[in-house]
Amino acid sequence: MNEWWQSLVGPERVFWGIAIASTLLQILMFAGSLIAGSDVDADVDSDAGHGDAGVKFLSVRALVAFFVGFGWAGAMALRHGYDLGVATLIAFLTGLVFMAVIFAIMRAMMSLRDDGTLNYQNAVGQTCQVYVTIPAARSGRGQVELMIQGRLITVQAVTENPAPIPPQASVTVTAIEPGNLLVVKPLH
Repeated sequence: MNEWWQSLVGPERVFWGIAIASTLLQILMFAGSLIAGSDVDADVDSDAGHGDAGVKFLSVRALVAFFVGFGWAGAMALRHGYDLGVATLIAFLTGLVFMAVIFAIMRAMMSLRDDGTLNYQNAVGQTCQVYVTIPAARSGRGQVELMIQGRLITVQAVTENPAPIPPQASVTVTAIEPGNLLVVKPLH
């Protein structure tokens, strides 16, 4: 290995050094993601201006991908006989492609994330059952059991119905008021 390194001239050493170091860093980041069970990427500046707020074009992962592409493409271009200027241009363009691909993959993965926050607007139009009697004509609050976003929850509810709605009665959610208060009407 030492003989191989010694046989390289200045620009070749630079490209190979960048290629080897960045590839090792990429492998360590990948292994860290697997072991830690989360993304160990730290973001640097420059939001891409679109997409998810959590995805940055100049993240550490994207920059490492740039240097992987840059180093390997530059080393291969020099090996295939291109002069230093052309090899550097090829390396730079390849690095940008690698960076864009990693950005696109990260953005696609971030779009799959779900923060788990219940959106009570999803309850409108749903049918549910009364859990605690709902007093007539908004004279008080009762409770309903509702399946929303795959969760069975108990939520406070009011009705404009002239008669109280007893437990086990089926109702439809017609609106959501501040404080996640459901407005319901009986099914008849």
